[in-house]
Amino acid sequence: MDNLFLTRTLTAAINAMRPASTVIYDRLFRKHEHMEPTDRLAFDVITGSESILANLSVYAPATIGNKTGRRTVTLQAPRLAEKRLINAAELNAVRAFGSQLSVQLMKTMLNRELTDMRAKFDRTLEFWASRALRGIIYDADMSTQLINFGLDSDHTVTLSGVDLWTAPTTANPINNFRDWKRLIESDSGHNVTSWHAYIGWQAMDKMLMIHSVRDLITYSKGLEVLETGRIITIAGVTLEEYNKTFVDASGATQYFIAPNEVVLVGDGDDVFDTPYAPVIDSAAPNGVGNVSSSGRSQMFFAKSWQVEDPSGTWIKCEGRPCPVVQRPDAVVRASVMTLV
Repeated sequence: MDNLFLTRTLTAAINAMRPASTVIYDRLFRKHEHMEPTDRLAFDVITGSESILANLSVYAPATIGNKTGRRTVTLQAPRLAEKRLINAAELNAVRAFGSQLSVQLMKTMLNRELTDMRAKFDRTLEFWASRALRGIIYDADMSTQLINFGLDSDHTVTLSGVDLWTAPTTANPINNFRDWKRLIESDSGHNVTSWHAYIGWQAMDKMLMIHSVRDLITYSKGLEVLETGRIITIAGVTLEEYNKTFVDASGATQYFIAPNEVVLVGDGDDVFDTPYAPVIDSAAPNGVGNVSSSGRSQMFFAKSWQVEDPSGTWIKCEGRPCPVVQRPDAVVRASVMTLV
């Protein structure tokens, strides 16, 4: 049974788990995960070149081009870590069931604690991902800045007057999306490979009351999808209603995507990145970079150790990931109505 507490066993288990939903992180950031050699992370915030080239004679020298605009951000990798004590009385009670049953019970106990810790990590990653799309990642207190990506102010839009989606006869979400797409294409300087938007439930409800949108849906198969999964494609953008919440450090319930907002993303090859740093822990001399049996480095690290007073076994999980938006101008965040 003690083999369950081995570092390699716990680390493999915590990395294999996916207990919490991470919709934004999975779509935009997960595929870019990679480990850095130190805990000093550096990434570029990129603005592309929009000029074109002139024809040259074969005898003429090449022109000197302006470099891609880059602002390098350097920071110490964030650190997520939590530990929990399984006290001696719990261990003794499990052992009393006999060897075969006690192993299974201990697996259940460990799995429960590891699953809950991993879920907290995943919710934090989703929170960071959702705030990265707003331009600033905050800590759990919702006020301490961890990273500011420098989102241009005109990429944060607040509709007003007859443009509000609460004005069903004058609002025009299709034109809104077309305007926001042009803004991204103009400012970001990258090749947009797909358009995806996350929309809050109040914004979705009001959009469905607008005749121009409802008529468009009625003439497509999107109506069935919309009514079952709240996903629709409009103006070349896949809209996904997202209503999941988390509890912040003060105990208040918060939405990852505000009910009255839309977050439009023009994805591409170098828009997002997800570096993570090695854990500084003597039990893992090579940090989280230890290669698993699959040949891939693992983001999270877990270990255990015994203590005398109070007698028991601690289990700890730790990771140092950092969701990054390298092209903040590839995002537009819009408040389309007053929050109800």
